[in-house]
Amino acid sequence: MSDFGVVIPADAQPLAALERERQFRAVFFDAADAMLILDDERTVLEANPAACALFSVAEDGVVGNTLDALIVDDDGELGVGWRELLALGEARREHHVAVGESAGGSNTRLVECSYRARVYANRHLCIARDITDRRLLEERLIQSEKIESVGRLAGGIAHDFNNLLTAILGYTELLLVRHEGNDPERGDLEEIQRAGQRAAALTQQLLAFSRKQVLMPKDVDLNQTVAGLKSMLGRLIREDITLHCELSPTAATIRIDPTQLEQAIINLVLNARDALPAGGDVRLEVTRVERPRSGVPADHLSAASEYIRLRVIDNGVGISPDAMAHLFEPFFTTKAVGKGTGLGLASVYGIVRQSNGFIAVESAPGSGSIFTMHFPAVATSAKDCVEAAGSSNTAPGFETILLVEDEDSVRGIIGAVLRRQGYHVLEAATPRAALDLFKVQAGKIDLLLSDVVMPEMSGPALAQQLIGVCPELRVLLISGYTEMAIPFDSNSPGINFIGKPFRSSVLTERIREILGTRPGHSRISRDGQDIV
Repeated sequence: MSDFGVVIPADAQPLAALERERQFRAVFFDAADAMLILDDERTVLEANPAACALFSVAEDGVVGNTLDALIVDDDGELGVGWRELLALGEARREHHVAVGESAGGSNTRLVECSYRARVYANRHLCIARDITDRRLLEERLIQSEKIESVGRLAGGIAHDFNNLLTAILGYTELLLVRHEGNDPERGDLEEIQRAGQRAAALTQQLLAFSRKQVLMPKDVDLNQTVAGLKSMLGRLIREDITLHCELSPTAATIRIDPTQLEQAIINLVLNARDALPAGGDVRLEVTRVERPRSGVPADHLSAASEYIRLRVIDNGVGISPDAMAHLFEPFFTTKAVGKGTGLGLASVYGIVRQSNGFIAVESAPGSGSIFTMHFPAVATSAKDCVEAAGSSNTAPGFETILLVEDEDSVRGIIGAVLRRQGYHVLEAATPRAALDLFKVQAGKIDLLLSDVVMPEMSGPALAQQLIGVCPELRVLLISGYTEMAIPFDSNSPGINFIGKPFRSSVLTERIREILGTRPGHSRISRDGQDIV
């Protein structure tokens, strides 16, 4: 009887055994997976070509050797797995093996070994698969999900803080108007205002990390941006650090918010400066490249064939593996207490990802660091549709404004500021209440001033409904957060935007400007960030 239960005549058994051995050897030597035949002492008796390729050695370098000698950093795991194999008939373990010329194990690969006991007499089979790339991809996915979840938390916190800061800074500004320069209490109020402004800067960085920041993208040539920043960057770094800028010989145009791009570059250069305590070199490189074949995140949706690559390179102290694992997490920092917020690299990560790009880091202790950003290339520079800022007009108002804001403190300060300017303000805590007011006052309302993120209905959705009834209605949306139920088009007639937190004076200037222009002229601004 054969091993498969088929009765074979006695005179045919030697031929059947030879046929089985021939089939086994054909499968063994032609298999894509690495296969090893081991004895009870874990000595390699046979190895197929795939196994020789996996270990990067000739057959005689594998056969006759023990499996123990091929594995590095074992920590007793092989012995535990072997005992399990002999007891249960099968086992699966992961091992690190040395490859190439690094027999000492400095260059290793992660291998998953599946063992089957006594496939023939006291011979055991080991099937090995290189899972290094798969494990790296899994770790990147886990890290991406971790950053995404932390980002959602950070964005929610920043949104709530922006509402609080809008009220704090608004009321502070009103009090400053009442206290002249020689008032003994004015100094205390100015300190409150400065503290609020610093807090607002932190929330902007949190929003950048969480990719919830309101961006105003335009076509930007990275060559011009880097060249324009060179002088300022030279003042930010120390005299013992040399700054080099290597620009692309052709236009390097990308679609991005110019202010956020500059912030990302500055943060990376400052990070490089801090990695050079004894001086050194920082180099910025701008290059037009093809779409990378590896390293592109799985959630990167751009199908662009050409990218603009921006690298920030330093020859500093480098980054440890432990720090690399947390590099882009908010509030993670290796700097001394009081020397950094831990939001610089986190905000860079958010800015790059929100701008349809991706970022990677190469570093090792003592070997410097390379931060590489890729952005989809834009073929031609489109004309910027954002109008230049006009002169401020703070003349008293008389028009009727429908104010829709679900946060009581924010609604209170905005209403108070607008009434002091002479406007007639109708307040609504919810979009439904605003719709009811509009039905009664539709012909009298000149401006809809609405928060973006609200229960029941988003600000853009509310604006869409009201403009459908009254096409001449002007709209000013306010928010510090871009998690919109219905995104608004910045080029839509009559639609304007201001980011939280904002100064009261900036709000009134914007409203006067909007109401002083003809309907159909929209404008988006970053005035709300003037305080940062």
